[in-house]
Amino acid sequence: MTYETIRFSVEDGVAQIVLARPKQANTVTIAFSEEFNDAVEKCKSDANVRAVLLSSEGPIFSAGGDLAGFAAYGEELPKKMQEMLASFHASLKTLSEMDAPLIVAVSGVAAGAGFSMVLSASMVLASAQARFTVAYTGAGLTPDGSSTFFLPKIVGLRRAEELMLTNRQLSAEEALDWGIVNQLTDETELLEKALKTAKRIAKGPTKAFGNVRRLLVSGFNAELAVQLDREGESIVDMTQTDDGKEGIAAFLEKRQPVFKGQ
Repeated sequence: MTYETIRFSVEDGVAQIVLARPKQANTVTIAFSEEFNDAVEKCKSDANVRAVLLSSEGPIFSAGGDLAGFAAYGEELPKKMQEMLASFHASLKTLSEMDAPLIVAVSGVAAGAGFSMVLSASMVLASAQARFTVAYTGAGLTPDGSSTFFLPKIVGLRRAEELMLTNRQLSAEEALDWGIVNQLTDETELLEKALKTAKRIAKGPTKAFGNVRRLLVSGFNAELAVQLDREGESIVDMTQTDDGKEGIAAFLEKRQPVFKGQ
């Protein structure tokens, strides 16, 4: 697939997906959703990809859905919306379930579906000028892109509903305080630090990282006995991986492990 709304590359174990429609505020469209999903599927199928870095071009990370485009569909909008969400939601589901962690670098405003992409990440770095808003109900709509799943788990039900009802913007400092962002940095250093973080993650035990993510997500709604069983199955599985064996050997030999993501 030829990409027109994103840029995609893989180097040093890190897949970089860059939102590349800055003049359109990196809004989510059918074309973007299909291209984004295609790139995510490539990440999933490529064993060399051990971390994914999502960033953007321009002053806005993503303003969310392309409301002007939605309006242009007229009576066809419900059908077109379903078409767009089929790809967009598939990509977020894959990113949340695959082994390679997703790191997001946020510059400027992340609104609506843009905010949802941020919430679905494993780690988030943001510039001090970043802003975050749910936005959907301001247009008479309800959230998509996993925000109703992840936001209350990150900030709590009361704060999540407040953000969804009022659509107020969170500052970068508030997002850090509420646990939405892991680290703030200067705008000029954002991408460099995010890439450095992604490269460090890419050298880790990728299969273990994937299982950590899946355990954390499933644990929110599981009974204790069920989650203990899942944890038991996971750690047993990890002892059979090359990285699990290497990690134990490195500990005994008092050296740094060299993980291969296998």
